Amino acid sequence: MKILNSLLLIIYLSMFSANANAEIYEVTMKPGSVYNMAAFKLWINPDVKKIRGILMLNPGSNGDGRGNVDDEYWQTFANKHDFALMGTYLTDHMHPNMMIEDYIQVSKGSGKAMIDAIDHFAMQSGHEELSYAPFLLWGHSAGGELNYEIAAWMPERVIAFVVNQGGYYYSSVPQEATRQTPGLFLIGLTDLPSRNTMIKGMYLTNRRAGALWTLAEEKDVAHELVGGRDLAVIFYEEVMKKRLPENAMGYKALKPVGEDMGVLGNLYTHEIGEMDEEVRKEATSWMVSEKLAKDWRTFVTKERN
Repeated sequence: MKILNSLLLIIYLSMFSANANAEIYEVTMKPGSVYNMAAFKLWINPDVKKIRGILMLNPGSNGDGRGNVDDEYWQTFANKHDFALMGTYLTDHMHPNMMIEDYIQVSKGSGKAMIDAIDHFAMQSGHEELSYAPFLLWGHSAGGELNYEIAAWMPERVIAFVVNQGGYYYSSVPQEATRQTPGLFLIGLTDLPSRNTMIKGMYLTNRRAGALWTLAEEKDVAHELVGGRDLAVIFYEEVMKKRLPENAMGYKALKPVGEDMGVLGNLYTHEIGEMDEEVRKEATSWMVSEKLAKDWRTFVTKERN
């Protein structure tokens, strides 16, 4: 693997975390057409011999998410599943409306910066398997937007993704492979109507076309993280049981899922199980397992005040 000439800064160090003597790698890339800053931080538990996947942690608008790899919550998840953690820091060039992020257009260069960083981490760490590891995608607000755009750009590498209270999506009608990639769409019901309308409209349109996606609306929650992270972990783990074979390595080993493999939930009555014929597909959430369906129902019916 050749050394990438776009690297500006490479830092390697070891540090102590609550869960392990972690290996930490950091890299910053040259600015690109749709981004000014592209910096990444990778966390690896050195006890893991082969890394099965990468959990990417994408922060809100123009935020620095590299410190998220130090979160014990995510480290515990990574240790359980032999995953690496990658925190991202992407920013826009200055432009008139900074609340509409250019950098989430991953097909225009920011996605390549991520992949180049991962390939470099593979070389630096000695974990060649990082270069073909599949992704789980977590993020809030613009981080959720970024997750969606990654899934729309290269669905073959995504195990599952989360759309989480973001407002702007360039690929609202994605390729069919993206619709066949499990996605969790989180809405805070007291968030801005513009965000909620965008997310729900995008969800309903694609669910009608057969998207294997889950919509979870959280009562009494605005633009904030309350219960979504815990539901996301259940979602990830249930999807992984179906898609990521225990002894297989790399995104090419991911197994497909289908409509008939899951459980439906009614978006309006919150009933789960078989739906009457008159219930349209766009009125349902698709869940990959009965466990996720039951936890979804608890999540969407819970009163938080």
